[in-house]
Amino acid sequence: MLSVFSLLLVGMVVTFVGKANNYKAWYEEQITLNAVMQGTVTDSTRQYNELAKKSGELQKKLQDEILNLKAEKDQLASNLRNAERLSMQYQNQANSMTSVLAGFDQSVKNLLASLSKTQQELDLARAEGIESQKELNQMTSDLYEKIVQLQSIEAERRRLLEKNTEFENQAATAGTPREVIAPVTPLPHQMASPAVSVPSGTDIKGLIVEVEGSLVTLSVGSADGVAKDMVFHVTRGDRYVCDVIITHVDINRSAGTLDLVVQPPQVNDIASTQQL
Repeated sequence: MLSVFSLLLVGMVVTFVGKANNYKAWYEEQITLNAVMQGTVTDSTRQYNELAKKSGELQKKLQDEILNLKAEKDQLASNLRNAERLSMQYQNQANSMTSVLAGFDQSVKNLLASLSKTQQELDLARAEGIESQKELNQMTSDLYEKIVQLQSIEAERRRLLEKNTEFENQAATAGTPREVIAPVTPLPHQMASPAVSVPSGTDIKGLIVEVEGSLVTLSVGSADGVAKDMVFHVTRGDRYVCDVIITHVDINRSAGTLDLVVQPPQVNDIASTQQL
C-alpha cells in the first residue's frame, strides 16, 4: 500500500515537474511575446501620435482655409450687392439722362425751327426793307428832279420878270442910253445839278475789282458813261448783295461807298445801274 502510494506520488511529482517545465517555457515565451507586443504598441503609439499631430495640423490648416474662403465669400457677396445697387443707380441715371436728352433734343429741334422761321422772317423783312429803301431812293431821286424842275421854273419866271422890267425900263428911257440891267437870278444852266440818274433804258455794267472796307472799285469809268453820284446795284448770281454810290470817277475805273448792304461784296461781283 505504501509502495503503491509512493509510486503514485512519484508519478505525480514527475508529472508536476514536467508540467512546471512546460509552464516555465510558456511563461518565457509569453514574456518574449509581450516584449514584442509592447514594442509594437510603442511604435504604433508613436505613429499614431505623429499621424494625430499631422491630422491636427492639417485640420487646423483646413479650418483656416475654410475661414478665409468664408470671409472671401462674404466679401464677394457684399461686393455683388454693392455692384447691383450701383448698377440700379446707374440704370436710373441712364434712364433720367435719356429723358433729359430726349427733352433737350426736342428743345433743340424747336429752337432750330423757331430760328429758321425767324431767319425767314428776317430775310423777308430785309428784302422788304431793301425794296422800300430802293423805292425811297427812287422817290428821293424823283423828288430831287421835281425840286430841280421847280427851281428851274422859278428861275425862269424871275428871269422873265427881270426881262420884262428891263423892257419897261428900255421903253421908259427910249432915246436915251440905257443901262444893261444884270439879272439877279442865275439862269437855269447855272444852277446846281441833282444826283446823276441814268436815262431810262440805259444799263451800265461792270465788275467789282477791289474791295477795301466800305470802299469798292468798279471796272467801268467815265468812258463807259459813269458819273459821280450814280448808283450801281451789286449782285452775285441771282442774289442781291448791296448798292454802290459812286464818289470818284476815272476814265476806266470808278470807286464808291457801300449802301444797303445785305452781304459783303466780293471781287468779280456784277455791278449794274439797272435794278433787279
